[in-house]
Amino acid sequence: MSELYSEPQFFETSGVDPGASISASLPDENRNAVNAGMLPMVDHIAELRNRVLLCAGVLGGMVALAFTFALPLIQVFQGMAPKSVVFVQRTPGEVLLSSMSLSFYLGVALALPVILYNVLRFVLPGLLPREKAMMTWAVLGGTLLFVAGVVFSYFFVVPSAMTFLVEYGQSVAKAELSIREYISFCASLLFVTGGMFELPMVLFLLSFTGLITSQKLMREWRWATVLIFITAAIVTPTQDPFSMAVVGLAMVTLYGLSIIPIKLCGR
Repeated sequence: MSELYSEPQFFETSGVDPGASISASLPDENRNAVNAGMLPMVDHIAELRNRVLLCAGVLGGMVALAFTFALPLIQVFQGMAPKSVVFVQRTPGEVLLSSMSLSFYLGVALALPVILYNVLRFVLPGLLPREKAMMTWAVLGGTLLFVAGVVFSYFFVVPSAMTFLVEYGQSVAKAELSIREYISFCASLLFVTGGMFELPMVLFLLSFTGLITSQKLMREWRWATVLIFITAAIVTPTQDPFSMAVVGLAMVTLYGLSIIPIKLCGR
């Protein structure tokens, strides 16, 4: 009976690795994704841990480096306010706390290229070529749009908001601003505007999912304009109509410009 029965030998006798045979039978664009999926989970976790530790170390170093430039950066922020404004420390340590807050924001900005690079290096091996291209362009485009939003807010939104808010009540109250509250106000407005400038990239990525098309964006522009101004009214920290109008008009312009690349991609 032992000669008549033997356990089935599927791959041992042929010497063929099942993972390798499956991967070899797939098209080239899918082979990398399958090979990446066959890596042991512990390797993925170890890689993720190493990249997180590296990014945390770089972030900490950049924050410490930015702290050495905190006071000159505060003076740059003060340049966005009208000349009539007087900055005061209402409690001991306000300038120190403001320096620490600005150091964190600047440190994140300086470490962002390293963080994004490690995110791409971790995610891209498991994606198909088309998905890799989309992810790369999304990260690069989103970064550039965020920087453009911060620059736009620095030169147009924050100075106009400060001028409007200070000069409106100057006849009845002298403008003495807490340095900490002023830095928090400016930083939040800069980052909110930078985030809202991500709209074209969000619409571009949604077009590849089939949820929106260039024709639909052009057809629904009226409702989009209303929604943009409502969003600007909610997220703009100043709550004054002038700043909300500036941010809203910039967003409507970006909405219209985002239709062009979507149209060029045949969406």
